[in-house]
Amino acid sequence: MTVTMESTSVPQQVLSDKSQRRASFSPIKAIRSLSISSQISHLSIGSDTEVPSSGSQRKTLRKTAPAGPLKKGSLIRNDSKSSSDGSVSHASTSTQPTTPSVISRSASIHGGDPGSVIKSGPLQQESSILKSRKEYLVLTSSVLLRFKNRAAAENQFPTSSTPDPALSPLTPVGSYPSLKDFACSAEVTVPLEKVVSVFKDEGTRPSFGLEIWWKSSQMTHVFASLEIDFHLPDERDDWLRQIRQAVKARARALGEARASPDIETSLTSTLDANNENDSLVDIYPVIPRRPYTKLPQGREPKKNWRESSSFYLAFTKYSLLLAQFAGSPNGQKVVASPVRFGVVTLCRVRVNISDERFDLVFRLPLGPLHTVELSSRYHQNILNKLFRADTYLKPAWPLWTRREVFYVNDDTQQIPLPNGEDYAGFKTTLEAFIEGYQCQPVEWKVKWKDVPHAPQFCLLKARDQSQYSAHQLLAVFRALRFNEFFKSISFCDIDFSRLWNRFDNTQRLESTIWLSRTGKRSLIRSEVDRVEHSSVLFQELVSILLGSESIKSLDLTNVLRKIPTRSSLQNGSSSSVQADVCEIIPPIVLLWISLQTRCNSIKLDGNAIGQIDAVELCRVLHSRPNFLRSFGVSRCNLNETSLVYLWEGLHEQRLSLQELNTSYNPGRIEASRVASTLNEASSLRRLNLAYTIRGELEGPLFRPWTSATFEAWRLEELDLSGWKLNFETLCGIMKYLELDESHSLSQLSLQNCAVTGELATGLFCRIGAGRDMHLFLNGNPLEAGSTDWIDLIHAGEAPAKLHLDMIQFQHESNFNSLLTALTHNKTIKFLSMVGTSPPSRVTSRTSELLSNFFRTNTTLQFLDLSGYSGKLEDGHLGWGLSSALGGLKENTSLRQLRLRNHDIGSAEDLAELHRFLMANTGLTMFDIRHNNLDHRQFGELVQALSHNHQLISFPLSQADREYAINKERGLFISMQGKPTARAPDKLFKSAETRLNGVLKRLHADWDSEAENVASILERNRASLMNVNETLELESEYLEAWDDEGLPAWLWPPSKPYQDNTQRRASESSIISAEEISSSLLASIPYTSHRDSYPPHRTYVIEEES
Repeated sequence: MTVTMESTSVPQQVLSDKSQRRASFSPIKAIRSLSISSQISHLSIGSDTEVPSSGSQRKTLRKTAPAGPLKKGSLIRNDSKSSSDGSVSHASTSTQPTTPSVISRSASIHGGDPGSVIKSGPLQQESSILKSRKEYLVLTSSVLLRFKNRAAAENQFPTSSTPDPALSPLTPVGSYPSLKDFACSAEVTVPLEKVVSVFKDEGTRPSFGLEIWWKSSQMTHVFASLEIDFHLPDERDDWLRQIRQAVKARARALGEARASPDIETSLTSTLDANNENDSLVDIYPVIPRRPYTKLPQGREPKKNWRESSSFYLAFTKYSLLLAQFAGSPNGQKVVASPVRFGVVTLCRVRVNISDERFDLVFRLPLGPLHTVELSSRYHQNILNKLFRADTYLKPAWPLWTRREVFYVNDDTQQIPLPNGEDYAGFKTTLEAFIEGYQCQPVEWKVKWKDVPHAPQFCLLKARDQSQYSAHQLLAVFRALRFNEFFKSISFCDIDFSRLWNRFDNTQRLESTIWLSRTGKRSLIRSEVDRVEHSSVLFQELVSILLGSESIKSLDLTNVLRKIPTRSSLQNGSSSSVQADVCEIIPPIVLLWISLQTRCNSIKLDGNAIGQIDAVELCRVLHSRPNFLRSFGVSRCNLNETSLVYLWEGLHEQRLSLQELNTSYNPGRIEASRVASTLNEASSLRRLNLAYTIRGELEGPLFRPWTSATFEAWRLEELDLSGWKLNFETLCGIMKYLELDESHSLSQLSLQNCAVTGELATGLFCRIGAGRDMHLFLNGNPLEAGSTDWIDLIHAGEAPAKLHLDMIQFQHESNFNSLLTALTHNKTIKFLSMVGTSPPSRVTSRTSELLSNFFRTNTTLQFLDLSGYSGKLEDGHLGWGLSSALGGLKENTSLRQLRLRNHDIGSAEDLAELHRFLMANTGLTMFDIRHNNLDHRQFGELVQALSHNHQLISFPLSQADREYAINKERGLFISMQGKPTARAPDKLFKSAETRLNGVLKRLHADWDSEAENVASILERNRASLMNVNETLELESEYLEAWDDEGLPAWLWPPSKPYQDNTQRRASESSIISAEEISSSLLASIPYTSHRDSYPPHRTYVIEEES
């Protein structure tokens, strides 16, 4: 891969020197400069021969005159002004061709004596009313000189004898002690070693000019400039070529000058403020050809906005800094005014191959383009650096994604993939996009356990904000593009509403992703057009699922749950997205029907899905039988018609489906239609049909075994809640529980299924003692028929995790029997009895049994005895529970206890609760929210909590705070007597003032106690960390605990990553480990000791089965 160079005619020494340097070019030189020669294109910089036409004028850096009548003499150009350091000089030249260059045999362009003349010639004549000037230009191997006329040049450089005196060239001067001798006789002296850039003038004058910028010799932070004009474009181009060659030769001879200490110090202090000085690598002097900062609307830039300043382009790890340096008002130091651009926001690079101009086009998503027009003799170094930075920051992105940005002309370059320590470059890429998009970091983790396809990327909820911004979401999406490390992605409960119905196709220069990383999968033209004109969310989902060939599963649960309902959208809304179409469905359907994604598992739970979506899903499921592995549409507001469509499509997937969830939708489907599909779904592992089925059925809903061979299924989760089970279906489930294959069943949910005591007894008998599974029997009439299941619990014939929520006990004796059975049980570790209580207020007998249960049971680790907020008050355990808590003082096995909604605050004495908190040494998490505690009771509770050194979770509720405040307000108002008729307003105002004071103190007291709770928990957590004590809590127990403040170290560690040399992905090839390094065409002005873009370590990619 090579860098396209301009074609010039130079001496043989230069050609041989270039050929030697080109032998060391590395693959990074695949950047070629783009010449946009057409003035018609609005993206071009300018043609090589810029001939002004009558129909258009070239752009200028100068402030144009306001519209209005022409002033006298406005068509006559002014005289040239003399140039000095820090000012712009304009030289008019003659209309005759320049004299051919004369190169002395003894004068080498590689840096001879200061008098070695390379080229000389007259400039275009500039005439005015007062005078006419015919200036002269001389280029030597060390300086560029402009004289006021030819005679002045001849005094400095004697002419040589030639046949035609009119074209007599200048003779090189033998030697000069210094450049000062040139400066004495020349109007302008430009030291070639200080030149920053030489480029074609972009002004509006009817001539062909050059702009030359160089570093001032007197002030380190100032660039000086010179403008010279030629009559013909060939003259200008020849001078441009000769000056650039001389500058390069001078730089090779003397070496590059380091940026001045003032510049480095000023830039370092700016970076130190952002803690990124360590990442500084290179500083390049540049010339901005147009203002690059946004000006207020209607304002134009100042005419001399570049005077008395210098400009440098600096690279950090993730950003570019374009800084203007100027002296402070007191002249003591150099002040930098930097503007930051993210490297990943670079969407186009435009280069002119004839000189040193180049444009960098940046753009934030959903925003306007920001074009930075620059010029620098280091432009190829800068572009090499940009390409290398882009490759480092987006290592998983294929080369074709950079082709439209950098115009790479070699398709064979191999992109290095980093090892798994960076998740195939994901972490680096995400940080780059976060920095480039100028947004806050996001919370994420990688899961290795309890996921169907590991490793799984999980985006977590934002901590310090209610939801992620559009730019944060886009940063994550684009970091996941082309990533082959992750096998599944979870956006569960992440709000995508900031991207809903957002379009970004007007100013977008980035290409539509239509090809996978390896090129094995692609979209056809019509599909690309559809993606091109779709919403941002549509395009990003296509980019993730098409670009990466390793993604098999995508979780989009609740991502659009906050989107307005269809009925509200249809009333006067002008939304671009159809009201009955879910925005995340069409891209999935597009890729499924075109066979261009490996993703065959999708969770759409919690997103409203309309009938149009259901029809499209049905169509694609019909067209591709038996490809779907997992499908979830729980709580998607599906009506009966939509469910019928979906089940028609799912019937074609019955042999491949491993996971299916259609629960909790308004619509119901006939049991017979479900049975026809399930009877052949032998691959099912997880089935959730809660509140989906209706109607009676002859025969079983399904038998979890293959009828022909009696080969048992390997179910892991089964939920048939909300449907009255017929006897045949329940018998099939009980028969399955007798088989050895049923031991993989971790969850059996039969809530509100009309399971009687007799049927429950049958289930307990077949489950056996201590099976590791969750059994949900919530809301069933378990007292009806028989209570033998209570005896089985007493004997230990019960699963390890039992849910008996909302059981309506009609007899207190049966409830007491259950407490007794639980007291002696040795198999149940996880017990939930939310809303389950005796038929009336707790008696002393029940309270005693409850206390004994707390004291005696040594098996339970998780216990939820919360009341149900919707039940009547007589369903709460209330004061009976508070008095029974004393039994927990000596309990050391229970780790998590939840006691919500029991109105504990109504008890007259909470002494037992305080004693239990002070004495218990086993409990680590305690939840007592929504118990109507007043501010005094809350303060006493916190005081008792301070004596406990084991609790690490004690969640607080804003509702409890509001209850205490409202209760105090009510008491205050009730204590106020009726206002007198004489001064009702005065009494009302005085009472209101006192009330406000009371409530203010109450707010402060409650907040103070809440801070004390946080300090106590922090103390206990630190104590556990110091002694390196592990709580050994199962991850599912922690997930069942509702406390977002739990520390991250509490969860069991994920599977450690092993840095082996081989990793599985989706491409069968060995990626080259060759380092991609920059190939510099000239030395770098400033380089730090550390490279921000080190080569990536690579690994082998194998074909995944």
